[in-house]
Amino acid sequence: MILRNPRESLFDEPAENGFEAIDEKSGERLGCCVVHPEPNPALFPARPNNYRLEFAGEFSAFGRTVGAAMALARSMAAQEKAPSRIYAACPPEDEWLLAALEQYGFQDNDGLVRMELDFHRLPETHMPAGCVLVEDELTDAEERQFFLERYNQLFQCARDGEWLDEYTAADGFRRILCVSPTGLAGELTCWREDGGIGRIGYIHTARRWRNMGVARHLLRLAGEYFEDDGVEVVLADARARIPVLLRALESAGFCQTSLLMRYPGVDVG
Repeated sequence: MILRNPRESLFDEPAENGFEAIDEKSGERLGCCVVHPEPNPALFPARPNNYRLEFAGEFSAFGRTVGAAMALARSMAAQEKAPSRIYAACPPEDEWLLAALEQYGFQDNDGLVRMELDFHRLPETHMPAGCVLVEDELTDAEERQFFLERYNQLFQCARDGEWLDEYTAADGFRRILCVSPTGLAGELTCWREDGGIGRIGYIHTARRWRNMGVARHLLRLAGEYFEDDGVEVVLADARARIPVLLRALESAGFCQTSLLMRYPGVDVG
């Protein structure tokens, strides 16, 4: 088995970020693994540098390709000189992959969880003093640009107007904002999906307004919006590594119902 960098990009990463295992006799690719650098100081301030490993192929190639990708990710993290995390996506039912990753020190301590609203637990909340409530459908050109800038900064992505058109075209789309005299305190987006399901899509609180009940208030308003519309199931997905979001959802009446994806990882630095 030959281990080498691929001759072309893999999983939309440059060739130098990946490794492939080649059968010496047939020249067939047995497996590959790439490193996806995903820096995000906004969502993960404690460990702003994240490196996601993505593997494909046969089990026989797992050890060599993942081992090489791990070494590369550690080298990348060392160059950044800031706390980092190396992780991989693992479906909840894939015990084989989880066990294989654990052999490399990965810990099963992160994931994407689904939360469901218990309408009986909707709390009494109040808007912070001096703030006003605004609701819209993101049709104003200037507001659309401001939203895209905030969204792209938070999620370290490059969404554009075409994406936003599709995003806001969802049935019952609504954006709810809490606005202070000095600017935006917090915002939330929500919509309806097939089957009469309400979805919380995006919620963000400005740093200086955190721990003041802004997110909790917005979530309650969204819950009431769906309840008045006859929606019986309201869902929100949250990353376990963002405990402040989990606490906000729980305090607003949401309970965890399932694990959508595991993100086992190794902390570096």
